[in-house]
Amino acid sequence: MTTPAQDAFPAGPKPGDRTVTFLENPIVDQMLRSMVTLTMELSVTRERMRTMEQVLDAQGLSVASGIESLTLSPEEDDARRAMREKLIADVLGPIIERLEKA
Repeated sequence: MTTPAQDAFPAGPKPGDRTVTFLENPIVDQMLRSMVTLTMELSVTRERMRTMEQVLDAQGLSVASGIESLTLSPEEDDARRAMREKLIADVLGPIIERLEKA
């Protein structure tokens, strides 16, 4: 059974369908999709980090100052750089693909 409010909205795309556009410009549409996805991911990451800090603080391990003063090994620095580059490619890849098709 649907309600009048549900009937007022058009059917959306199937879950996972990344080819549907909602705005006139598909590149702007993809940028908006990326921004929303990043915002959701950042929100979850912040919540989880705060939870970890609270759990560790409750166990007597204050980590905030340690995080700020940590010096990374060259190997860890390289690993983090690779993770950043992958994130950038994952976020910008669909936008670049749209630009190349335009």
